[in-house]
Amino acid sequence: MDTPTKFVYCNDLPSVAYATRILAHSPVLIIDCEGRNIGALDGALSLMCIGTERAEQIFVFDVLALRPFKHRLFPLFCILANSAVKKVMWDCRNDFLEILSEYDVMLTSIVDLQLAEVQARTTVKKERDFQRIVRFTWGSRPLPLRMVKQNSELFMGVHRLLGMDGCIRQAKLPTVGKDPEVVAMHKAAGSSIWLDRPLPPKLLAYAAHDIELIGALYEHFKESSWITPANELLLVAQSMRYAYSLFHQGRVAGDDVFGPCAVLPLDVLSDSRGHKVPCYGCHRMQSLSCYSVRKQGKKPQTRSNICRTCQIKALMRETKYPIIWVAIAPQM
Repeated sequence: MDTPTKFVYCNDLPSVAYATRILAHSPVLIIDCEGRNIGALDGALSLMCIGTERAEQIFVFDVLALRPFKHRLFPLFCILANSAVKKVMWDCRNDFLEILSEYDVMLTSIVDLQLAEVQARTTVKKERDFQRIVRFTWGSRPLPLRMVKQNSELFMGVHRLLGMDGCIRQAKLPTVGKDPEVVAMHKAAGSSIWLDRPLPPKLLAYAAHDIELIGALYEHFKESSWITPANELLLVAQSMRYAYSLFHQGRVAGDDVFGPCAVLPLDVLSDSRGHKVPCYGCHRMQSLSCYSVRKQGKKPQTRSNICRTCQIKALMRETKYPIIWVAIAPQM
């Protein structure tokens, strides 16, 4: 029988002080948040869960209960903002945005395991480009392989993302995944259940267990050389660009065609320092390589009004969005 996740529920100042003293001594923090539609237009943070390295100690901070004492949480905020402390996360975008919105604290030195998995496909597992392409035919909102192949320029360098549960299954980790009962509660009642008080023990345990899962993946990634001292600095830079991608896009409605999707934004794995132009879909400033471009000879003349990632999102959501060709201003 699996051992229940042990955690400390922090809903008052004494418990927060205790947690802060423990967390201050950990060079690595594992962070995950729960709430209503976090990162979306109506997003609201409910729990901020933080674990020490290897998830040996886990603290579940009740954001709603602690709201009257926000000004007393400064020591905890200093740890979150400390660039000397690594923050290990899985898809940091929504959590980064909600922590910034709730506490005006920008997380630093993020190590995003979802990005590490994408990088390992080619650097460690030596996957071929066909495997990158065929991933778009899997999972939710799959695309026909013929469509992907016929639009090779559109899909060039674009990666489909893998969820945490899928990664755990692929890694064959000896750990229990997400509680199916809580997953069913999510589907039946929606994510607003996280704003109920008191929270059922099952939800608190579910939130804490996510820290264990991320911790187990982090150790697996290091053992498998997916994360090494040689590539970790690059991964941190990529992870920070990943975090800011949603920050720059801003909150959108859950049904927005250009909202979150299992497609990695472009200009995340590599930092394009050239001229950047706005996407009319996700509203991010991106380099010309992120767009469909029409050339006259070798010189680019026009580019699509939405980036290639947004075009793929529209295809996956079976939404027709008009592509308008925008003149490319000459570079000075």
